[in-house]
Amino acid sequence: MSNWAKLRMLSFPEKRSLAASVVLLPLSAVALRFVSLRRWQTFLSKATARRSPHRSCIDKSALDAAFETARMVRVASARGPYRGNCLQQSVTLWWLLQRQSIEGKIRFGARKDEGRLGAHAWVEVDGCALNEGRGSHNEFKPCDGVSAG
Repeated sequence: MSNWAKLRMLSFPEKRSLAASVVLLPLSAVALRFVSLRRWQTFLSKATARRSPHRSCIDKSALDAAFETARMVRVASARGPYRGNCLQQSVTLWWLLQRQSIEGKIRFGARKDEGRLGAHAWVEVDGCALNEGRGSHNEFKPCDGVSAG
């Protein structure tokens, strides 16, 4: 099946998330080079038109929607014009979740591999890592007390 056929099969909310991701990934890349993550999140929060207050308890349908949104961010990064890194993808996903009134947190982790320090960012909702294909965040030790959002 061609990419165009796959695109046509997406629901309207999926297409909206995909389009927003294609735009926000490179914007986040530029913004994060010039301002801090906290300032960029503050700006995005002010630009977010919330329809309802954030959900304190996530039900299955909201969690399913969050996973679908994460999938669209991964598709945009893999197939779109800009390949965002983990932080840019996480900020994009975090913002899209904010627009859906789903409270997500950007988490950070680190690992040491062959003497080199590696870092990673991901988004969690209700303790579930969303933007990880097969749990690659498990290879990183979470930096407790360090999260954004």
